[in-house]
Amino acid sequence: MSTPADTSSKRFTLAKCVGPLLVLLWGAACFAFFQCCYRYHFFYQEQNQIFLLTSGYLSSYLDRPAWVACLLGDALTQFYYYLYAGPAILTLALLTLGDLTRRALQQAGVKSLWAYVAAFLVMTLEAVCCLRTGHRLSSVIALGGGMAVFLAAVPLLRRGRWAFALTMIVASATTYWMFGYGLWALQILVIIHLICHYRQKSYGWSIFFGFFPVILIPAILFLAERHYLITSEKALTYPGIGRLQSPDFILEKSLAADNEYYFGHFRKVEQMVEDDDQPTEEMLFFYNLVQAQQDQLPDRLLSHVPNQLGTFYTIGPESRRLTIINMNELYWALGDMTFTERAAMMTNVFAPDNRNVRMIKRLAECNLVSGDSIAALKYLRILQKTLVYRPWAEQMLHHELPHYQYILDKRRFVNRADTIRTTDNLHMVMMELLDSNPRNTVALDYILCSTLLLKDMDNFKRDYDRYCYSLGQERKKPLYQQALMIYLSGTNAPQEEWEKYIHDDALLQRFADYSNHRGDPRFSDTYWYYFDTTKTPKP
Repeated sequence: MSTPADTSSKRFTLAKCVGPLLVLLWGAACFAFFQCCYRYHFFYQEQNQIFLLTSGYLSSYLDRPAWVACLLGDALTQFYYYLYAGPAILTLALLTLGDLTRRALQQAGVKSLWAYVAAFLVMTLEAVCCLRTGHRLSSVIALGGGMAVFLAAVPLLRRGRWAFALTMIVASATTYWMFGYGLWALQILVIIHLICHYRQKSYGWSIFFGFFPVILIPAILFLAERHYLITSEKALTYPGIGRLQSPDFILEKSLAADNEYYFGHFRKVEQMVEDDDQPTEEMLFFYNLVQAQQDQLPDRLLSHVPNQLGTFYTIGPESRRLTIINMNELYWALGDMTFTERAAMMTNVFAPDNRNVRMIKRLAECNLVSGDSIAALKYLRILQKTLVYRPWAEQMLHHELPHYQYILDKRRFVNRADTIRTTDNLHMVMMELLDSNPRNTVALDYILCSTLLLKDMDNFKRDYDRYCYSLGQERKKPLYQQALMIYLSGTNAPQEEWEKYIHDDALLQRFADYSNHRGDPRFSDTYWYYFDTTKTPKP
């Protein structure tokens, strides 16, 4: 017959042997999930901050509580720029949190088996919280920091009531100063510690001192509100308590298209859209940018209906965050540096702490293209103070070819018209770009395709005449030929007009066939079918 001691020994052996193996399996599963299914969230988090290696920037972390957690979290987040680094860093942070949880609970008096169970629970819940793009690595570190302080303080907690009280004052203040809301983890562990030892004679005063940390909260809150100038809610939760969330794979798809486009992997953007039965608006937005820069936008415009060019967006208080972030890419591709710069600045305004390293890089590029070397130097010097973007900044500062070549190429398409505007009318912007450089085919296809999506045949014909026919550089794309047929037919144009614009006899014959079978799905690949059957999007 086994004794209670034997049973306890078996449980200890089970926890000691199986626990580490399960931790390793959990870590492998965590890394695999975030790397294979959620890696683009890490790029998004890295781009929405900047970490500078300057004394002034580093000292700014002292302006808020949890400065150690925030400093370490942001310093590590900058390495999310590299493939595999984000999932690896987060997995290691979560495993460290789990190990600290286990050790702290064991020191508090919890048995090994239950300490392992609690550690797995804490790691899993925190991993689920990390599914939100707004949950910072600093929050994971803050939670682990509170447990680390408990491990350091627990020997002093056993020295008597006055040592306990003094230790709690110092430990609580230190935890809040260095790890913010990690203070809650410290308090919970102290209470567990007292509950597990309440039978001991030296812990007879546990009823009072068990709630001693709670007594400190008003004092800490009072000091934090006045010293850090933050609200009560922010003071108690800084740098941010996680919220449980299911995986957002729709957002992941949008971020995937965004980042593959940003890294210049155009073929990947095409493939992920063409292989997806329901691409998101953001995916179509970047897909069309790719097609326009490869001179294929008119050929692919009707491959997805409804489609999204981005030219109908109006940026305002109700605009989605991804829409605001993406607009600079459209203006950059079109060649308007004024609107690109404004869009980048607006993105920075809506970024956490008004810092977005991707937009700072774009602002440097805008000013390099525009020739404003002083403004460009300001942003490049900022990027020189980073670890990840320093090589790029050095290349731009010294105009190193071939890295600098795309800046020189972009200068050929800049808007030379007066850029002081009273509206956000993108149609007028594209007209100015084409007046400055009629060979800007990206702007040309965007202005023509935008009017076609709106079924605005009058403006389409006007722009086609102005930037194609009158300049002797007709765009004999099937889409444009089909649209011209609709216009000519609707205005009862004479035969001479048809001969002037339409150059494909086979397409003419097919149009005649469609006229006898309007709305027939056999013609779903044509603009005629789109014009007759698709609801016009709102501009």
